[in-house]
Amino acid sequence: MAAGATSQASIEDYAHGRVPRPLRERQLLELAEALFAERGYAGASMDELARRAGVTKPVVYELFGSKDGLFEACVDRSIQGLAADIAAAVRAEADPEERLRAGGLAFIRFAAGNRVAWDLMSMGGRFAEQARSVRSSQAELIRELMAEMAAEGSDPRELEVAAHAVNAAYEGVAHWMWAHPDVPIEQVADWIAELLIPGLRKFT
Repeated sequence: MAAGATSQASIEDYAHGRVPRPLRERQLLELAEALFAERGYAGASMDELARRAGVTKPVVYELFGSKDGLFEACVDRSIQGLAADIAAAVRAEADPEERLRAGGLAFIRFAAGNRVAWDLMSMGGRFAEQARSVRSSQAELIRELMAEMAAEGSDPRELEVAAHAVNAAYEGVAHWMWAHPDVPIEQVADWIAELLIPGLRKFT
């Protein structure tokens, strides 16, 4: 990816062993994201990550503590990127319904490119809390969009329930998409928006 190439070029500007910690962390996270995507969580190893980064394995453990810690950091970084993508997509639209559609498209694009993270979070276990946090954040973003559409006096609890339902719908569609990679992402986003938006108009 372009960001990874940029980080690697920046790394090469420093003498061996003198790379600033934030830059080294960014380099390792970018390489780890690619490694998890290629090998899956179980197949990815700290040894291979260290080799790709040109560092010793203790450097990786010093920065992230464990493979779980590294994966969680990758997911956190991805989720921050998702939130930024959704915010940018939403800001680009003025109409509330189009903002919801644009935010949904950004979510589906993210899910399509981050299958390893979504698969592992859906398994629960040690990543269950992180998965709950991600879903809660996404539902809150959707609730805020819906609140912009809602008429004065709408029940905030009903809006919250509807936001969680919309979020679950998008998650389900993401799983369907992985089994149907031939269907354009934009088409999928339009289909789900056409299904959901009429129901959400009851709040306006």
